[in-house]
Amino acid sequence: MKKFTLYIFLMFFIYQKKIFSLDEKLLNQLENYLNQFNNISSQFIQSSSDGSQETGEILISKPGKLRIEYKKNNKLLIIADGEWLHYFDTDLNEVQSVIIEKSPAWILLKKNINLKNDFNIYNLIKKSGKITLTLVDKNIENIEKIELVFSVNPIKLKKWIVTDNQEIETTVALLNIKKEKKFKTKTFKLIKN
Repeated sequence: MKKFTLYIFLMFFIYQKKIFSLDEKLLNQLENYLNQFNNISSQFIQSSSDGSQETGEILISKPGKLRIEYKKNNKLLIIADGEWLHYFDTDLNEVQSVIIEKSPAWILLKKNINLKNDFNIYNLIKKSGKITLTLVDKNIENIEKIELVFSVNPIKLKKWIVTDNQEIETTVALLNIKKEKKFKTKTFKLIKN
């Protein structure tokens, strides 16, 4: 009986080690993809568990530059200028700013991402043609967790889901991701009225 128990323990240990090494390989693939996720533009659909839905365009240029413009009647413009992430209410001409490293956008804007060193990996699941990477980072203010969802073959970021401290989920689904050569400098500057 002792031999059987030892055998089960060893098989479990070997199986766990194999799973970990697969996860390590997958993490490296995701890391490589995210490190090349630069100078892109994409349309997006943003929906929230509170029932709201918006559409718009997102532009990303590493390190630290982002522009999110919403369509229709939304008066919010989000700009990251390399140091700060600004939420600009164009209707009220008011700005709220946060250091980029303390925002969920940092995951996409950091120049060289090392997933294991830069973030706390809560979960990594590869299932049904998609990969879900769940990150928890106490440095990101008012956020409980961030899930990045990728297609498998090829690996491509499809959406992210941010859950705040009040458990409201905001999902941003990317559509028509395009690689851009370069953006104009003023694209990532906040110009108030």
